[in-house]
Amino acid sequence: MKVKEVSLETEKFKHILLQACQRGELSTHMTAKEMVQELARQLKQVLKRSEP
Repeated sequence: MKVKEVSLETEKFKHILLQACQRGELSTHMTAKEMVQELARQLKQVLKRSEP
């Protein structure tokens, strides 16, 4: 992986984590388990796209 690709992937992960954090703060009805499951789903999508 090139440095630029790694940097792009890191930025995607940061964005996903920030979204999850904001969603958790705004949603009183979402459980921690649901939040982790959603985060895992999003991360899987990013990893699938970055595979050669």
